[in-house]
Amino acid sequence: MTLNTKLGISAALIGAFALGVSVIAYSSAKEEPTQSKAPSRVSTSFSDLQEDEIRELVRDYLMTNPEIIIEAVNEYSARQRRQRAALAKEGAAANLSALLDPAHGFTAGKNPKKATVAVIELYDYHCTFCKRAAPLIKEITAQDASVKIVFRELPILKEESNYAAAISLAARDQNKFLPLHFAMMDAKGTLTKERVHTIAKKQGIDVNKLKNSLTKAEISDAIVETHRIAADMGIDGTPAFIVAALNGSYVEVVTGFRPDELIEKIEAAKQAAKK
Repeated sequence: MTLNTKLGISAALIGAFALGVSVIAYSSAKEEPTQSKAPSRVSTSFSDLQEDEIRELVRDYLMTNPEIIIEAVNEYSARQRRQRAALAKEGAAANLSALLDPAHGFTAGKNPKKATVAVIELYDYHCTFCKRAAPLIKEITAQDASVKIVFRELPILKEESNYAAAISLAARDQNKFLPLHFAMMDAKGTLTKERVHTIAKKQGIDVNKLKNSLTKAEISDAIVETHRIAADMGIDGTPAFIVAALNGSYVEVVTGFRPDELIEKIEAAKQAAKK
């Protein structure tokens, strides 16, 4: 059972308990003899007997109406999703300039300088859904002149993810980011240093030069900055895609790999960019 589900059930129980409290309090108040016309106060403290009655009432109510728990859980989950989506969108809009900063990622596309839409991907090289998304991202990068892809490293899944992320950024110095990126996305299993070096060599990358590039502060700065932005957006998983019209008229976030939704938002961003 997830934490959100537990919280949703707790909310339902609290609601049922509150109902029981109200009924018992009302019943107790009605049973008290009226001594004067002055309005009486309903007691909010209960005896052991009354607490037992409340528990029994709550139990009977939930046993008779179990669907209320499911309704509460569903409503709570939907509310949480809406709140997370709003936070992600707000964080993306506030950090859009930083997300587009070429110093902290890599930008590619058929014609990046003339693109009107940016798709910014936050990913981890050990993320299964990031790997599933890679062919679509590769296709957009090569074919859609109106869209540029901004690659941002968000290593969160394994310790080895940190090295893979740093190596991919270091490959920029040899103009080999894209070949190495997609080669690592194609790789299965854990990307140890040895495996990463082997993959890099197959892409025609000088590994010694690659290691020297790793010492640059801009590599670690880029990863730290992406983590900061992800925290602002409330993003704690990969992949996450920020789709934005570069004129600032449209910003949306797609978490997880939902290709139909991603394509839909890219098309919406294109239309917004024309206005």
